[in-house]
Amino acid sequence: MSQNNSQFQEILDAAKEKRGDLPVDTMIVSSHLAQMRMFILRRGLEFYCEQDSYGGRREFLRKVYEDNMLEMKLESIIDYFLCDGQGLFYFRPSGDTYQLLYFPKDSYRAYRDQFGEIDTLELIYSFAVKEQNMMDPYALPGKRGGRKKHIKLKVRKDTIEQTLSNEKIDFEDNNTLPNLQQGGMTETLTNSLGFIPAVEVFNHLDCTGESTGTGEFDWLSNQILFHDELVRNVRKNMKFFGNPTLVSSRPKHDILESGDENTMRPTISSQAGFYDPSRSSSRVSQPFGAAGIDGQIKVPRVIANLEPTDRVNYMTPDAVSGDQNMYVKQYRSEIRLALGGVDDIDIGTASTAYEMKSLYGRVSATAEKKCRALFDFGLSKLLAMMIQHEEFLFEESFAQAMDLKKPAVPLQENFEDPMEYAAAEAVYMDAQKLYLEQRAQLFNASIEAGQIPNGVVGLIPDGSSKVSWRWTGDIFEEDSQGILNNSIVVRNLQELGVDSIEALKYLFPSKTDEERAAMLTGYPFRMVQQSQQAFQTFTGMLQQLYALPHPQMPSQPLAADPNLDITGFLYRSLEFLRKELSYSGKYQSDDNDSRPAKLSDADRRRAQLGLPTRDERPVRLPSDAQSGGSNVAGAPGLSANSGPAGFGGSSSSQSMAASVPGTERKPEYASSLPGPGVVLGVSDTDTSGQFPGNLGFTAPAMGKPGSADLRAGSFDPGLYNSGSTGSAQQPAKPNPKSGTKRKRS
Repeated sequence: MSQNNSQFQEILDAAKEKRGDLPVDTMIVSSHLAQMRMFILRRGLEFYCEQDSYGGRREFLRKVYEDNMLEMKLESIIDYFLCDGQGLFYFRPSGDTYQLLYFPKDSYRAYRDQFGEIDTLELIYSFAVKEQNMMDPYALPGKRGGRKKHIKLKVRKDTIEQTLSNEKIDFEDNNTLPNLQQGGMTETLTNSLGFIPAVEVFNHLDCTGESTGTGEFDWLSNQILFHDELVRNVRKNMKFFGNPTLVSSRPKHDILESGDENTMRPTISSQAGFYDPSRSSSRVSQPFGAAGIDGQIKVPRVIANLEPTDRVNYMTPDAVSGDQNMYVKQYRSEIRLALGGVDDIDIGTASTAYEMKSLYGRVSATAEKKCRALFDFGLSKLLAMMIQHEEFLFEESFAQAMDLKKPAVPLQENFEDPMEYAAAEAVYMDAQKLYLEQRAQLFNASIEAGQIPNGVVGLIPDGSSKVSWRWTGDIFEEDSQGILNNSIVVRNLQELGVDSIEALKYLFPSKTDEERAAMLTGYPFRMVQQSQQAFQTFTGMLQQLYALPHPQMPSQPLAADPNLDITGFLYRSLEFLRKELSYSGKYQSDDNDSRPAKLSDADRRRAQLGLPTRDERPVRLPSDAQSGGSNVAGAPGLSANSGPAGFGGSSSSQSMAASVPGTERKPEYASSLPGPGVVLGVSDTDTSGQFPGNLGFTAPAMGKPGSADLRAGSFDPGLYNSGSTGSAQQPAKPNPKSGTKRKRS
């Protein structure tokens, strides 16, 4: 099994890393990746924002796309994504732009909270530097010169720890101290973004939503290895049986021109000692090139002195039988079909362009699913994070340019009296509200005047920051006849009363509604003409109705009948004409935007001051006793807001067995469940079955900071004394300020 895994990994590595030195005979993986790359990228990609009133977002996305050379990297990203089954997009501010990176499956570790957000991210990669000290035993040379170094990033919402080492770093190495012998050095930086700028993408998610992607070829590894063995055997047969074999009843020296190929026939001059220094002497090699090329033997054109009973003939065996060739071809087609593609060799029967497009329809559908996994849920979300951060920079720099001072958020740890902190927080809320109102007023005035103050950076906030993508060109380009047919469809839909923006989707499917609306800023003379004729038809019909008397009321015209009122028709025609002459874009608010979990203003200030931040949404397992649940089914547990008598907990409506209150139930929305397969960014606090207590249930290994420890003997001497018949002593009230603070690693 291990040998099969190593062989299959070699096949994947050869396809991902474009390596030709590995012993790989099958081309299934490479062919499928090439087909997916062609249908995923097509003529190119373009990322854009549907909401772009000021035109700055499109230019920003284009700059990021070009600065990071994504067009050159996307082919390799697709190969790694499909083979590994998952990957990670990560960006980091770098000067005036952003550095966008992609990490394969083995180069990162993502730990999440129970809400599915990335809580901690670890990245490891290598690079090379030019060093003067070439005697360093730990600095390994890189492929292109220099000295190879390794870096490990531990990204949190508030800090980024960078560890630089000359030796390879593993994820399992939990030693956070720098190793001086290896040249390691750790530096802690402040995460100015306030969130983790990373998006993880998955391929072939499980039906349970398990966040572990499956590789494109993992589930077909045995079939691919078997096909590789079949192709290898075919290649051996071709090499061994490909050349014809000479069969004769005569002796070998009669058939071969040179007799024994190892015999030497030196010339007279070479025997006399003459030789040419520019070429080999016949004393040690065959003269005149008598030896055959590639060890082949030479047969004369005419074989004389043959008897009537002699036979000389070439025998050409069947190197690859027809059944074997057909089986290999069918097996390859079945594997490509299971992968969602099409074997290009088997579609040679398609004779028209329509048949080709129909056969490749399955490939296109499979590629679009990969595009949604890679772009919609990956790169587009990452670019949206960049835009949101640029808008945040605009708001902060705009306030500084307008001499608006942002109020400082009070920190709870700086106040000893809770009443003073509450009063300072109320003052901050009022000042923050006034600050936001003033900033909004100044921003609206600047937009109306069309002047942005100097020194303002970032992008202007413009509603929804959703980023979309589209292809710049299709694989099968439409000819002039196809474009004409699509335009006829558009015209027929417009004659049926379909909105022009909806009808133009058949002619310009890759454009957005805003771009189609911008295309309709001209004068639609045909639509105006038809609308005017319809209006004239209705008015002529109304004139005829006024001229004809009503059959039941001869004194009244026929138009007086309310059932024959055509005023709505006139309004409808004018409304349609008004809409066709006034198309414009629609504004989309940012209410439905998916934004990453950010630090609060207080945690941002703590991060800038180097203080530990407070986790507002701590990771709690469902069976964690610290969150108020019991450790085992049917047993009482400790509530987070209750305690024994004397500790502030009410004992009137709770079970008091063994002087321990019962569990206070909380609603399900207050305790989120972690998703299947999610790696939580916290150690397992569920220690049930490991440290059984004396109260009939299992207590956690350590309580919350400042809470009582029921397992300690000094807590209540009579509680753990089984032979004691007296009542338990009244414990002392704990100090609420005795909790420990989290230190920065």
